[in-house]
Amino acid sequence: MQTATQTQMKKTSRLLKTQSWALIGLGTGALVWLSFKPNRIKTKMKIKDLKRRVRPDHIEQTQLPINKAGHPDPMDVDDNKMVEEGAMYSVNYYNDRKQ
Repeated sequence: MQTATQTQMKKTSRLLKTQSWALIGLGTGALVWLSFKPNRIKTKMKIKDLKRRVRPDHIEQTQLPINKAGHPDPMDVDDNKMVEEGAMYSVNYYNDRKQ
């Protein structure tokens, strides 16, 4: 006769095996799906879109402010202070790229 603990352990073991096989199946399916380039591109686009929906400011923060360089706003005190202190590298870089 089996005790309740033994029965519970068998159920847990069966559940873990089922979960393991399910994860292996999902991983294999994902591998096959991503083995084709159009599917990889679609997946990357969907992940990027999901990131944009979750954190819309994240995409904007990772882009370089190259358009602002060389055109400082007169009301931006911190930016003007940096230029006054001699930090002209970004301005020169921007000007070299545009010319």
